[in-house]
Amino acid sequence: MHMLVTPMRRFGVALSPQERRRYQAVKGNVMVNCESNSELGRSANVARVEIGMPLDPDPLPRLLDATLAGMSVTGFVLSGIEYVDGCAYAQSWWCRLG
Repeated sequence: MHMLVTPMRRFGVALSPQERRRYQAVKGNVMVNCESNSELGRSANVARVEIGMPLDPDPLPRLLDATLAGMSVTGFVLSGIEYVDGCAYAQSWWCRLG
């Protein structure tokens, strides 16, 4: 599903509404699949954003244990865990039509 995606946290700390508005949203295809995950050592729902060819790097870290936290007419929020440089952080993505 092609969406504009804005991360709502930086290193686990919530961004203020002003910081979220200034963030350049990533436009891409939001994909959620259940897959075996090495960081968690088990199967997990994993969300990712694709913006180009299949072998291109993802513009955002994958969202592990992704769950639908909220939904409205114009978009939704996915919440989960992201790994950055080996550290796990809470993360939410605000996904909206673009």
